[in-house]
Amino acid sequence: MQRYSVERLEEIANFIARNLLFVDHVALMGLEIMGFTRANLDELWVDQYDYKDKLSAAVNLLSSYGVNVSVYNHQRCLVNDDVMHAYRKSISDWKNEYLIECNGCAKQTECGGFFASQIKYRISKNIQKFNI
Repeated sequence: MQRYSVERLEEIANFIARNLLFVDHVALMGLEIMGFTRANLDELWVDQYDYKDKLSAAVNLLSSYGVNVSVYNHQRCLVNDDVMHAYRKSISDWKNEYLIECNGCAKQTECGGFFASQIKYRISKNIQKFNI
């Protein structure tokens, strides 16, 4: 997700759930730093940690209306537990990397990891290892 969609994430989810009754599935996707994103990174990038509560609210609102929802391209340690029913380990193997800080994490097998492009440019300062 990028800064402008995050600011209105709950409102977007509410609009979809109440007005777009034909919608069967909503995918909420983390931002991949490719193409024009690089040139506009300071304007678009937002730390996933900073919007994890908004993400939870959107996922849970959509789910409460019976809308299938998936969360893609996020690190496990940067989402709340209440979205795990929608969380997907989705980054392709050939694009996926983990940080040194992730070594020994008890939930690494559940984690989507990082886009290789993301590691080069910007990552959250809130990455944390889960202990057993």
